[in-house]
Amino acid sequence: MGTLTSATLEGMWAGLPVPWTIQDEIDEAALRENVRRCCRVGVHGVYTHGTTGEFYAQTPEEWSRVVTATIEEARPFGTPVQIGCTSLWTREAIRRAATAQRAGASAIQLAFPFWLALTDDQAVRFLREVTDSIPGVPLVIYNTQRSKKPLTAELLKRIIDADIPVIGCKGAQSRDDLKTLGQVAPQIRFFVREADLADWWECGARGSYSSLVYACPQLMLRYYAACKQGDPEAREIQKSLKRMDAEFTLPRANRGLYDTAFDRTFATATGFLTGSLLISRAPYDSATEKDAQEFRGWCAKSWPEFMTAPRNR
Repeated sequence: MGTLTSATLEGMWAGLPVPWTIQDEIDEAALRENVRRCCRVGVHGVYTHGTTGEFYAQTPEEWSRVVTATIEEARPFGTPVQIGCTSLWTREAIRRAATAQRAGASAIQLAFPFWLALTDDQAVRFLREVTDSIPGVPLVIYNTQRSKKPLTAELLKRIIDADIPVIGCKGAQSRDDLKTLGQVAPQIRFFVREADLADWWECGARGSYSSLVYACPQLMLRYYAACKQGDPEAREIQKSLKRMDAEFTLPRANRGLYDTAFDRTFATATGFLTGSLLISRAPYDSATEKDAQEFRGWCAKSWPEFMTAPRNR
């Protein structure tokens, strides 16, 4: 797998959910099989312990078990793995980062601690202390509004000037925000939502941490290739992605579903992954089989190609 660099960080990365059993335990056999399926089909990397991976809803033992299983299954394929090490406090983020390093992660990903908003000084110190604890392991910043600490151009410059080993950033608030961040740090790679990738490519976007790549991998990998090559097909696929957001996802978000529920719905609907995928951990609502069936119906009417997940695994 090897360590990632800003030159090798790109593409459609599978941001996998954790399959939970009805007893609320990790279905490790399904988790391992899902990593293998993603690697076989050619995703550019596997990512766990972001929002969809529910890093915020696991015991330390569960968190470590997911890390180990993910890296062990990806290693024979040479597929790089990023591990989200976000925590509410520095010492726990360091513990998670050390676990990821020992397991062989290609990079770690961190959002800023999110209970109280950090000052810029605190944010730089947090990243410095975590990365100092794992020399040789690069960092991707998870720039999410949920952290209460947006990554501004000024803060990014301070991070770069402090020699913190940042190779990438997940998330930007707008095209203009992406342009500004890219001007400050042209050496790092920026990842954005799938539905923004084609429009934002010219502003420096170079990939997505994707739920859709493990729902319909051939289509999403083709979309990335089209973005990279400047193929007009990229804009056509993007139109369908935006329509999916507006017509299927947004109404259910207004109902109270969050990222992990949608991502599980898409994967369940196409059947590319295995396991009891619809279950999210309480207190957050799980998607239902009805949601998956309604998504199948939406695709049949509006985007039939999306239901062509590979069956021969």
